Amino acid sequence: TDATNRKAVVEVKDYEDDLSIPACEVTQGNGAPTAAQKRRGNKSVPSKEVEVNLKTYAEGVLPLQNVDEDGKLIQVGDMVDLSFLHEAAILYNLKVRHSQSIPYTRTGDIVIAVNPYQWLTELYSEETRLHYTDKLVHNAPKDSDPKSAVEPHVYETSALAYRGLAADGQDQSILVSGESGAGKTETVKILMSHLASVQQGAQSGGGDGDSGGGISPIVERVLDSNPLLEAFGNAKTVRNDNSSRFGKFIQLQFDTEDPTMAAYSGKSLPAAVLAGSKCETYLLEKSRVVSHEEEERTYHIFYQLLAAPEEEKVGIWTGLAQTDNESFAYVGSSDTNVIEGKTDTQRFQHTLDALKIVGVTGDTLRDLMRSICIVLQLGNLVFEPDPDNEENAIIVSTDELTALAELMGVEEDVVKKSLTERTVNARNEVFKVPLNVPKAQDSRDAFAKEIYSQAFEWLVKTINDATCAENNYDGALTSEFGHIGLLDIFGFESFTVNRFEQLCINYANEKLQQKFTLDIFRSVQQEYEFEGIRLGEVMYTDNADVLKLIEGRMGLISVLNEECLRPKGNDVAFVTKVYAMNKDSEALLKGRFFQDYEFEVKHYAGNVTYDANNFVTKNMDNLPSDLTECKKKSTNIIVKTDVTRKVGNQSRPKTPTEVTKRGPALRKKSSSLKSDTVWTKFKSQLGELMQNISKTRTRYIRCVKPNKMKQPRIMQHLSTVEQLRCAGVVAAVTISRSAFPNRLEHEQVLDRFMCLEKSFVRESKPGDGSDEVFDDVHRLLSIILKSVEKEKDGRPVQGFVCGNTRAYFRAGSLELLENRRLHAFGDLAKDMQRIVRGFIARSKYLRLKEKAIVVQSEYRRNTARKQYLQMREAAIRIQCWIRMTFAQAMLVELRRNDRATKIQTYWRMIVAKFAFKQKRNAAVKIQACARGARQRPLYRQALAEAIEEAKLENQLKTLQRKLEEAEARRIEAEKRAEEGATKTVVVYKNAENGENVAENKSAAAPVSTPISSSQLSEQQQTLMDESGKMLEYLRKEVFKLRSQNSQLRTDFELLKENNQRLMDANASAGASFAALNQHAKQLSKTNAKLKADSTRYRQQCHSLQMSQVELKEELKMKQGTYIAEVHSRLQYQKTMSHIVDAIQERCEDHRLVEDILTMSDECESDYMSGPTGVDLTPKKRPSKTADQSFTSRFKSLFT
Repeated sequence: TDATNRKAVVEVKDYEDDLSIPACEVTQGNGAPTAAQKRRGNKSVPSKEVEVNLKTYAEGVLPLQNVDEDGKLIQVGDMVDLSFLHEAAILYNLKVRHSQSIPYTRTGDIVIAVNPYQWLTELYSEETRLHYTDKLVHNAPKDSDPKSAVEPHVYETSALAYRGLAADGQDQSILVSGESGAGKTETVKILMSHLASVQQGAQSGGGDGDSGGGISPIVERVLDSNPLLEAFGNAKTVRNDNSSRFGKFIQLQFDTEDPTMAAYSGKSLPAAVLAGSKCETYLLEKSRVVSHEEEERTYHIFYQLLAAPEEEKVGIWTGLAQTDNESFAYVGSSDTNVIEGKTDTQRFQHTLDALKIVGVTGDTLRDLMRSICIVLQLGNLVFEPDPDNEENAIIVSTDELTALAELMGVEEDVVKKSLTERTVNARNEVFKVPLNVPKAQDSRDAFAKEIYSQAFEWLVKTINDATCAENNYDGALTSEFGHIGLLDIFGFESFTVNRFEQLCINYANEKLQQKFTLDIFRSVQQEYEFEGIRLGEVMYTDNADVLKLIEGRMGLISVLNEECLRPKGNDVAFVTKVYAMNKDSEALLKGRFFQDYEFEVKHYAGNVTYDANNFVTKNMDNLPSDLTECKKKSTNIIVKTDVTRKVGNQSRPKTPTEVTKRGPALRKKSSSLKSDTVWTKFKSQLGELMQNISKTRTRYIRCVKPNKMKQPRIMQHLSTVEQLRCAGVVAAVTISRSAFPNRLEHEQVLDRFMCLEKSFVRESKPGDGSDEVFDDVHRLLSIILKSVEKEKDGRPVQGFVCGNTRAYFRAGSLELLENRRLHAFGDLAKDMQRIVRGFIARSKYLRLKEKAIVVQSEYRRNTARKQYLQMREAAIRIQCWIRMTFAQAMLVELRRNDRATKIQTYWRMIVAKFAFKQKRNAAVKIQACARGARQRPLYRQALAEAIEEAKLENQLKTLQRKLEEAEARRIEAEKRAEEGATKTVVVYKNAENGENVAENKSAAAPVSTPISSSQLSEQQQTLMDESGKMLEYLRKEVFKLRSQNSQLRTDFELLKENNQRLMDANASAGASFAALNQHAKQLSKTNAKLKADSTRYRQQCHSLQMSQVELKEELKMKQGTYIAEVHSRLQYQKTMSHIVDAIQERCEDHRLVEDILTMSDECESDYMSGPTGVDLTPKKRPSKTADQSFTSRFKSLFT
């Protein structure tokens, strides 16, 4: 160390990057290398010397490491227990625990949660929940800190908050902060789940609530409201796939039991039942609705809606049919559709289920989803310059505009004008000013952002209505509800370019840091009071200058609001005024190379440079009156209704109803417009939040993102330290260690530093009371730290202060003691080395003497063993020669016997093979004869059946041919009969005509009458002869048909007999096949040929069966033909009956009628008495027209 310049030269290892730096350069307990050593491989880490300026360290002394008695670095769950607490110690402790998958570490009342990037089931199991609930709620110790009995965990924070509410009756709040991707939202969900389980366990353990095992509907709605807020308020960013783009403060409402009544009931802890919740949101990132980075996504609900099933999309809006992400400009393409293991389709169904739980169903659900569709459709509108006037904008995407108007329920012209024109009021006159393309696009984007923001606020209000205790909880134990608030707020942000959103976020963190600092001061105050130390020793840095710069009378908020009121207010003028009005502020900085629109603020976590571009525009959260009126005309209830939420003691609309052009006339309304700026509203919300938090017992959880790769068990140093500074952890350490940076337990002081004073004698014993140990520690430290005492205000100031349980050291005191301890260890080491060297020398002599005796005995043993081995080898050789001689003689005998045996075996084999061949040939011949004798009758029978079948087929063909010839003759006869009847009718008509003519001319020619009469009688006689011939012919035809029918019946009987014979043959063949098959099974091993024959017989049997089936089908066909012929015969009889009836009615010749009746009876008797047969082959039935023609001939004959 250079004492003059206060510099030190230290040796450090030169690692390639953060990932190569291990948590500890020693192997693990089982000897395995660390993860960093595995990544580094066998490469050695080079070292380099670095010169360090000691002025940058407290008291000009380098920080010391925290080691145990063996000199190894230690890690603890509560970093308050570290003797040396500084940034390096905090970072090392967190990294070691993170590498061991221990995400939680405690610093007093602050829980630091390092994102493990994996779900650790054992940390969140039901057993772990019950353990923390039992240790911190139901069986918490009263005389000690309950946190000492458990490991750090977020369950610790929630359990202590619940106990503080139930036992002390004091409202609680838990502040969760951290940068994007640090796990804030997941931590809040874990806290809510644990609080629900704690109150449920308390309720079932004894209380006035239900003791059922199921979760209550109120608790279910409270827990399931988170997925809704995530769907509408979370998005994928570069840092986090499920990043909350808004802040929220959830107040869980508990119905707390009166402690007195609980004591009367015998309860050790009053009941606190979860009755409901309220949620307040802050600073929704509306700009993400209309634009986002290429590798990022907009809000999840857009992707979930577009990934929904087609029938659900069409049910919401028909314009969503067959659409995807690329169909809408605001959404665009995305490289992922899976967030935290669930697809967008699955998350959409989860969102619908959650909406159903809070009562959003039916038309309300449809209106909510259609409001999202309106935002999507707005992004598809395309503006171009008007061809007639390039300064005016027109909408060229007419189809998209029509769809948007239909979706909103507003006339298309109203939507078009509201987006391309602006109404201006000047001197009591109203003007319509056209907008150019950029302004029209800005108007469209503002409209989309406002609609989405209103839908989000409506959803938050709906969730509050469905979960708040005032509307949903019955049977309260008290008139007022206790609260446990969960604040999920964005952490301090510092980017390359910081804009208006970062300034608002950092302003909120400054307010929270002020509260955090005061709470840390109180905790330090309580610790010092417990230890009996005066409070005047504590010093800390306040951030009042920064808050004054931001919210003071001439601060950033006031100047920006004033600039928004000016007609030509701009961002550069805002920055200029800020520097002019706050030039004396130490929190406002200006660099030499700053632009006109840049300014720098000195925050508690570091300096941040802000880009003031668009500050004025973003601060004016107003919507033009044209768009406001268009929104009010919408039929969508969510779009048209202004959402009102309570801020402080007033209710204000989320969206102003009318905003006119800025100008001199607006100065009268400056107060109302000023209250409507984004920053003013956010300040009001933040003030209300801080007011609510100030009334509660506040607990803190700081979430840390260990690396940017989202990999488990890896920690990057620079980014982690920066987050610890931004989270205020380092500031908390600075406050707690401002007067006394180091502290040790009393027993540790005595164990470590008693060696520095040889005259010191400990009077107390380990385990004695605190007073005795306190006296020994104070006496020892007074002696060894006498040299560091200083004079202050005329009284000595020691380098330490003894508390009741710990000793607190001022800066440099503990380092001095550690240095002296090392030197004392050096003196003690010399004495130890002297004694050890004597012991080593004597031990060495005794070992040499013992080894000499061992060598001598070994030599004698080796000599005797050598002689023994030589004699044994000679005996073995003699034995081997004798055994060899006997073995040779035995080998010759065995060879002779083996050869004789082989000769005998070969001869027997030849004789047996010859006999086997003879027997096999004889067996083959016998089998062939037997098979021939068995198959020849079957063959003859099958041949006869085939011949018989051929004959039957020939007979059938002959019958068919005869039937066809008979049918042909019948048809020809009918034709001839029809022709003859026609001629007869013609002659008869001519005769009648002649008779009439003769009657008409009787007076004129009397001589011609006899001639005509004779001719008429001849003609009638000829007609009667032809009728008789016709009847004779018909009688013959009937007889022929009866004969044919008898012959067909005979043939049918013959075919029936043949079929029976075939069936018998088939049965015989089946039986023969079964016998042959059985015989083949018995001889299958010895006769392969029989098996082939059996297979052939099986095929023949199959063919016979197929033939049988065909014959059955043919018989069925012929049976149908026979039935049809019978029907035709019946029809013939009916026809004959009709003919006879007609003749009886119309014929005047009685003899002819009697003859015809006689002939008809004879035909009928012959038909009934004669044999009946029918040909089985189908034949053509007589046509109906032929029967009708035959009947008509007789009718015309006798009419």
